Amino acid sequence: MLQFLQTLMPTIVAAVEYNQFFAKGLAYVGAGIAVFTGFGTAIGQGIAAGKAVEAVSRQPEASGKITTTMLIGQAVAETTGLYGLIIAFILISQ
Repeated sequence: MLQFLQTLMPTIVAAVEYNQFFAKGLAYVGAGIAVFTGFGTAIGQGIAAGKAVEAVSRQPEASGKITTTMLIGQAVAETTGLYGLIIAFILISQ
């Protein structure tokens, strides 16, 4: 039995090393996908800024409230991109 385990051990070590390499590669792929959350964030913030500019051009007297609301909305939208970036860093650091 001991001799059988000794002959099987190099195969087990190679499989474990391969699985760790494969898992690390998939972690990098997952990190790349997680970074794509920044595209949605950028598009949403661009649309919000464009709509705010339209609103200010229609009602210049309400520019203070429009700007405040836009900045709060963009801060909330930015958290999505930051969460994606944090997840990407976590995946890469493992």
